[in-house]
Order: sequence, then C-alpha cells, then structure tokens
Amino acid sequence: MLEIYKKLPRTNCGKCGVPTCMAFALKVQSAQLRIDACPYVTKENRELDTPKPAVTMEDNYDRVSSELEAEAKRTNFKEAAIATGGHFATGKDGEMIKLTMLNKPYEMRKEGLFENDAYCSDSWSKIIIYDYIRRKGNKPFTGNWVTLGYFPHTASHVKAFQRSAEEKVAAAFNNKMNGLKTRCKELGGRETQGKMKADYICQFDLLPRIPLYLCFWDADEEFAASCKLFLDSSAEAYIDIEYLAYLVERFVERFIHS
Repeated sequence: MLEIYKKLPRTNCGKCGVPTCMAFALKVQSAQLRIDACPYVTKENRELDTPKPAVTMEDNYDRVSSELEAEAKRTNFKEAAIATGGHFATGKDGEMIKLTMLNKPYEMRKEGLFENDAYCSDSWSKIIIYDYIRRKGNKPFTGNWVTLGYFPHTASHVKAFQRSAEEKVAAAFNNKMNGLKTRCKELGGRETQGKMKADYICQFDLLPRIPLYLCFWDADEEFAASCKLFLDSSAEAYIDIEYLAYLVERFVERFIHS
C-alpha cells in the first residue's frame, strides 16, 4: 500500500472523492478504486504495475453475490414472489420465482439465479435480484415520484450520476421525439401520465415493483431537449439504493445504445 501512496501527490486534495491520499491508497490496494482516479498521478505511475491486490473488484462482487444468494435461497419463495411481484411456480427444478429485470426474464431457483435456463454468470444481476428477493419489500406504491437524491444517505456520486444519465438521454434524442417513442416501445415502456407536465412520459419496470418514469421535453427554438428520471418513493423498501443507482445506469446505457 505504501508503494501506491508514494505515487500520489500526498496533498489530501479530495478530488478523487476520498478525503486523504492514504485512504485513497488503501482503496486502490483493495481494488475499490483505480489509481488513475487521482487526477494528479503521472502518466508513468499510471502505467507502472502496482502490487496485485489481495482482493480484486470481481472478488468483492462475487463475495457479496454469494452472501446475498445464501439469504435469497433461504427465503420463502411463495411469500417473496407475492411481495416482489414475481410469479411463483413449481416444476422439475423445484420451486422458483419468475421475474423480469430490464425487460429480461430470470428465474430464482434453490440453486441460484438462472437466465435462459443457465446459471447467471453476471455478478451484478445476481446482486440486484438477490437483494430484491431477500428484502420482500411488500410496500404499495406511494405515487410520489422522486429522484435518486431523495433517498436518505444517498452518496453524492449517485446524485451526480443521475444528472449525467438524464443529460445523455436528452442529448441522444434531441429533436428526435419519434425516435424516443420508438425506443421506449422497444424496451417495453408504456406511455403514461403523472404529476409532471412533460411532452412525453413513459413508464418502465426496472423490476416488477420498481417503476421508472422517463419524462422528456422536446427541443424548441429556445431550449435543447431535456429529460428527468423519477422513481416511486417506495423503491427503498425493495432494494439497496446503491444497487438501484447501478440498475438505472444499466437502463440508460441500454436506452441510448439501440
């Protein structure tokens, strides 16, 4: 870790999002951050091999996934299916919960999460769905549309991400309202109405009990197009907010890359 620390400016400027250079070095060592997240690291130091961390990022994801999988497997599947809006079924593989995430079908079995009848290999898909199932949120929609920044203890980088995501959608469909509507239909969106006065509002089910509302204002002679993404305030009962932010990020990436 000290070898990494020596490559840093040691000014504790905080521009990497971590308060001190020592804390930053620890995060790099444990693969929570990359060394190039520091804007002042020289090109030479970025290219130098750093000691292989004892734990990689993928190791961390696998560990979290395994822990959540164990909890999800112990859950009463019938109760969880009702609470989360999934479909409970029994078959040759035993009990299962069928649900969709980002318009893709998954099955939660006693052996873990399956996609296309094969064990899911994507750690983040497993983390999100296992957390969703184990929580059994069972909270009715409030009808209160909020941004990610509304939820308590939301990290500043999550708020910044939402602004960036909305700007990406607005830029991709500036003066392209018909293209936006077509993309919404392709991803299973449903035109809807709400408290917001927008030129177009579409609802997507990130997960059965986690709707996302895309509000879009088309460009005019004075302003470029703009977009806002909203969630029902009940979402925090169903999923960890950090995981929810990653799920929204995945949605936006799929939305703008047809």
